[in-house]
Amino acid sequence: MQSQNTFSASKNNTSRLYRWLSYLFVFPLLGLMLVFPQTAASGAMNGLVLWSQTLLPVLLPFLIISGLLVTLKLTHPLNHLFSPVLCRIFPVSQAACYPLLIGLLCGMPLGAKTTADLYRSGHITEQDAKFLLGFSNQASLMFIISYVTTKELAAPAYTALYLSIIYLTGFIVSGCFLHFSDHKKKILKEQTLLISKTVPSTDEPLFFQALDSCIIDGFATITKIGGYVILFSMLAAFTALLPLPDFLAALAGGILEITSGIHKICAGSIPPIQKTALTIGITAFGGISGILQTRSVTLGSGLSIRYYILVKLTHGVLAGLVTFIISNWLLPF
Repeated sequence: MQSQNTFSASKNNTSRLYRWLSYLFVFPLLGLMLVFPQTAASGAMNGLVLWSQTLLPVLLPFLIISGLLVTLKLTHPLNHLFSPVLCRIFPVSQAACYPLLIGLLCGMPLGAKTTADLYRSGHITEQDAKFLLGFSNQASLMFIISYVTTKELAAPAYTALYLSIIYLTGFIVSGCFLHFSDHKKKILKEQTLLISKTVPSTDEPLFFQALDSCIIDGFATITKIGGYVILFSMLAAFTALLPLPDFLAALAGGILEITSGIHKICAGSIPPIQKTALTIGITAFGGISGILQTRSVTLGSGLSIRYYILVKLTHGVLAGLVTFIISNWLLPF
C-alpha cells in the first residue's frame, strides 16, 4: 500500500513538473509572437518553405513506399541482398538491414519510423531497434552532402572527411550505449517473442487496402513533421532577438532546428575552424526539432526517447570535438 502511494505521489509530481514546463514554454512563446509578429511570420515562413519544397515532395513518397514494403512484408529480399555486408559491419540482424539503409539514405525521422514499425510488429529485436535509432536516424546523406558541406560550408572537397566523422562517431556512440545498456536478458525474452510474433499469417492485407492505409499514414506523419519544422523554425528566428554573441545565438538556433541553425552558423562571423566544428556537431545532434519528430513517429513502439536523446547529445559533442581537432591539425584554413 505504501509503495502504491509513493508511486502515485511520484506520478503526480512528474505531471505537475510537465505542466509547469508547458507553462514556461507556451506563454513566453505566445508573448513573443504577439510582440514580434514579423519575426514569428518570417521564421514560420522559412519552416513552411523548407517543408513544402523539400520535405513534402522528397520524404512523403518514401514514407508511403516504405510503409507499403513493411505492411506487405516485402523487405525480406532487400535484407537478404544486403545482409552479407551490413551484418558483418554493424551489430544488427538480417531483418534490420532495410531500416538501416532507409535511415542512412533518407534520414530522420523516416529511419526512426521504419525502425519503430518493424519493432512494433516484432520483426526486429530491441537490440536492433536501439542501434538503428541511435545510428541510422540522423541527417540524410544527401542533406549532408548538398546542404551542409557544399552549400553552407562551401567545402565539397572535404565531404568524405565530414561524412566519415559523422558516421564513425555515430557508430562508436551507438555501439557503446548499446554495449553498456543492460540488454542481454531483454534480447533473450524478445527472441522468444519474435518467434511468436512472426508466425506466418493467413490474413495478409490486400495490396490496395495496404496502399490506402500507407497513404493516410504517410500524410499524417508528414503533416506532424511539418508542424514541428514550422514551429522550431519560428523559435530559431526568435534567437536573433536575444542579446547574445554571434557564437551563442547561432548555437542556440542550431540546437533548436538544424537547417536554419546551420545557415546562421555559416553566415555569422565565427572563425572558420569553430564554424566547421559547430556545423558538424549540430548536424550529428539533429536538433530538438528532430528529436521531437522522432518521438512523434515512435510513440507506442516501446522505444525510449530518453535513450535516443542521450545518444544524440553524445554524438553531437563527440563529432564536434573530433572535427575541431582534425581541423586544427589537418585543414589549411
